[in-house]
Amino acid sequence: MVMGALSGCATPYHPIPFDHATSGVSKLQIVDDTMPATAHIRKLATNGQNVASSTGGLGLAGLVVGLAAAGIEAGIANDQNSKINAALATQGFDGKATFDEAFQTDLHTQNFDTSPLKIARDGSHGFVTVTPLKSATAGNAVLDVDGYGYGYQQVGGTKWRPYVVISVKMSDANDPTKILLDNRVEYNAVVPGTLTVSIPGDDAYAFDKIEDIQANPAKAAEGLKAALVASAHATAQLLK
Repeated sequence: MVMGALSGCATPYHPIPFDHATSGVSKLQIVDDTMPATAHIRKLATNGQNVASSTGGLGLAGLVVGLAAAGIEAGIANDQNSKINAALATQGFDGKATFDEAFQTDLHTQNFDTSPLKIARDGSHGFVTVTPLKSATAGNAVLDVDGYGYGYQQVGGTKWRPYVVISVKMSDANDPTKILLDNRVEYNAVVPGTLTVSIPGDDAYAFDKIEDIQANPAKAAEGLKAALVASAHATAQLLK
């Protein structure tokens, strides 16, 4: 009920497209912290969540059962995260480096002059707070790619497939209140949105269970790399 009330009060999302032709932007200072260091699983409509929901009207006893179920789910998720990242580590997988390399290549192809900008995020997710850059010249912008997460997800007890979720915002380096671009990119979205960039997943990289990912780490790494590279290309396309 609380979530419903909050969603009802939320401000509708309106993306801001980038107008390259009139912007005059040629130099990008890219916030260095783009993607999380490790992959994470994402499970939706899991058994534990269903149990917690079904105990909603059972008072304190139901609450205890719900919390126990949530604790079990958290323990399972932590174990599955460890297994997936251990499998990816055998392949020398680096999600951030994979995304950054593909993204930078595309931006250079578009003739942008790029440089890193080190600004700490306020939290694990969310855009950084940008202040006017004194050294910024005309045509200079700050580009913040906030990788919310990537890894493997399971929806409704189906197969595990790669996913990537990104928010991207670009502001004028001299006047950060001037937003030049605001959009979202999602690979294998659970519910594709009409206002955001949605990239369909590839069923060639679908696994029945976590143990299958462990048994074939090369394929798991290949699938996640493909998802990150496709997401990097889609993000760069927003700047064309």
